[in-house]
Amino acid sequence: TYKLTYFNILGSAEKSRLAFKLGGIAFEDERIERSAWPEVKLKAPFGQVPMLSVDGKAPLAQSGAILRYVGRIAKLYPDEIDKALEVDEVIGLDEDFLRCLSPSFVIMRDPQALGHAADKPEEDRKTIQANMRAAIADDDIPRFFRYYEAKLATTGTGYFVGDNPTIADCQILATMRMLKSGFFEGIPTTAADTFPLLSAWYERMTTIPAIAEHCAGR
Repeated sequence: TYKLTYFNILGSAEKSRLAFKLGGIAFEDERIERSAWPEVKLKAPFGQVPMLSVDGKAPLAQSGAILRYVGRIAKLYPDEIDKALEVDEVIGLDEDFLRCLSPSFVIMRDPQALGHAADKPEEDRKTIQANMRAAIADDDIPRFFRYYEAKLATTGTGYFVGDNPTIADCQILATMRMLKSGFFEGIPTTAADTFPLLSAWYERMTTIPAIAEHCAGR
C-alpha cells in the first residue's frame, strides 16, 4: 500500500500523483490543511512534504526520489540507462524552470532570505513578486518552453522520451497544470498557448482517461 502526503494543492506532489494515476497504481492521496502542518511536520523526514509511506513503514521524502520510485513501480521510468538519462534530463530541465520561480514564492513567506527586512510590508512584497513574475513571463518562459518544443520535435512521438509517457511527462504536466490553473499568480495562464507542440502534448496527456479523471476531480 502507498500513502502520499502533501498539502491540498498541486505543488511538488502532483507529478507523483500523476505517475500513480498513469501507472494505474492505487494509492492514498492524503491532503493536509495548513492548520495540520505543525503536527504533521513532527513526523515528516527533514520537516518537509511530500512524503511517501510504503506498507505502513516510516515515510520517505524528497519529491524527485518519490517520483522516480513511483516511476519504477509503474513502469514509467526506463530500465535502459541511456533512456533513463534522457528522462532525467527532461526532469532536470523542468526543475531548472521551477527554480526560476522559487524566489517569487520566497519573497512572500521569507523576505529576509532575499535580503529584505523580515517585516517588509505585504504590499511591497507583492509588488516585488509581481515584478519577478513579469520578468519570468517575458524571459524564462519563452526560453524554457522553446526547449520543451525542441525536445518534443526531436522525439517526434508526441512524448518527451520514447514512444509512451514517462515520468518526464508527469514532471512537466504537473508544471503545466500549475501554470494553467493560475497557481503562478501574475503569469498568464495562456503562456504555453503559442507553443504548438507543447500545446498538442498537453492535450494528448490530459485526455488519457486516468489523467482526465484525476484532473477533473481536482
